[in-house]
Amino acid sequence: MTRPALLWFRRNLRTHDQPLFDRLDGGPALGVWILDPRELLAADPLGFPRAGDRRRRFLFEAVADLRQRLRGLGTELIVRTGEPEALLPTLMRASGADTLTVVRHPGTEERRIEKKLRRALGDRLDLREPDTLFASDDPRADARALPEVFSAWRRQMEKERPLAAPRPTPQGLTPWPHAVDPGPLPTLTALGRRAPDLASDPDPRAATPFVGGETAGLRRLRRWAFDGDHLRHYKTTRNGLLGDGFASKLSPWLALGCLSPRHVAAETLRYETERVANDSTYWLRFELMWADYFKLALFKHGAAAFAAGGPSGSALRWSNPPGHFDAWRHGRTGVDFVDANMIELAATGFMSNRGRQNVASFLTKNLDVDWRWGARWFESQLIDYDPAANWGNWAYAAGVGADPRGFRGFDVTGQTRRYDPDGTFVAHWLCDAPDRPPAPVVSVYESLARAEQRWRLAQG
Repeated sequence: MTRPALLWFRRNLRTHDQPLFDRLDGGPALGVWILDPRELLAADPLGFPRAGDRRRRFLFEAVADLRQRLRGLGTELIVRTGEPEALLPTLMRASGADTLTVVRHPGTEERRIEKKLRRALGDRLDLREPDTLFASDDPRADARALPEVFSAWRRQMEKERPLAAPRPTPQGLTPWPHAVDPGPLPTLTALGRRAPDLASDPDPRAATPFVGGETAGLRRLRRWAFDGDHLRHYKTTRNGLLGDGFASKLSPWLALGCLSPRHVAAETLRYETERVANDSTYWLRFELMWADYFKLALFKHGAAAFAAGGPSGSALRWSNPPGHFDAWRHGRTGVDFVDANMIELAATGFMSNRGRQNVASFLTKNLDVDWRWGARWFESQLIDYDPAANWGNWAYAAGVGADPRGFRGFDVTGQTRRYDPDGTFVAHWLCDAPDRPPAPVVSVYESLARAEQRWRLAQG
């Protein structure tokens, strides 16, 4: 007889290409999602919320959508608040579940929870290996052998491995044999947060209204790639700053697993078959490869990925001058391109890839602030926050990650001339900004030169 399974949804909030559905064999399945206060309600050591309201709102919308989609398949999503390692064994006893099925996660906090669940549940814990973009029998073994340079790994994978095909979506799941209280869905107002407005009204300056959930993610992919035909030109438009179609903007749904990377890759291949294959269609898969690489890198490096020296173990350090970090996060450095991007982040929970590279470089190299402070602020603010990608990208930007090219600091003045030559982006986000600083907090070129000296000294 098939054992009733409790399916713990973590960062895989979807029903398509769902690894939790593997090996159910027709047995009863019941979903569960847990609001962990340590991740979503706690304050960061630097004093701001570890998860800001916009990130929470997007996540809560995704959970609500998942419940509806699971109900459409004939089962339920239980929602609880607490520490998963304590709640889940209790919930298994109360619900009558024989097994708890969960997908491994590379994050260090997540792995500690998995170890505690293993001790509590033994072989009743069905711990699945994480999905990877390329077919793999043992992703953790792949992580241990991971090259420290992305391009070497990419070439190896493209030569040796096929892209993994997404799983089919089931027509239905076997309902749970008896009633279980599903629990209320989380909302910002229920948490006593400041913002019913955030739950429904996007900032009027935002080009893309982000709504959490698998339904919205699949719709965004279809409309951007096929209806709008934007995939055809992605490589040439992806460095844009204003508008809706210049980039896919799929990252918020990918970060929470509302969209499967395998499904997105498969859709690019379908696009190539039905319309055109070019550098742009490949480039979206290239970006998915980066996300896969960061996930494997976090499995490989563990806690070192969050240390000051990053995965490379660099001796590079930062002096954190008073006021610099607060000026940066509030968009008050006096450098218009940096400030416009930071104001967009605060207003929308999103920032373009071009903007992220510039503000990260400016914080760590021009302002001489510890890269981990920037990574924590992004964790708080970004609706597409993912531990592996966020911390991996920040280490890369700071010069302590996987980058073989030595010191790389962005000339934000030159970047502004290149990507915002008529000042449209800066004007869009700074036109209503009150009390602009009378002068930049640092000299852009002098501070960049000092950063290069610090980097060279750290290399010994």
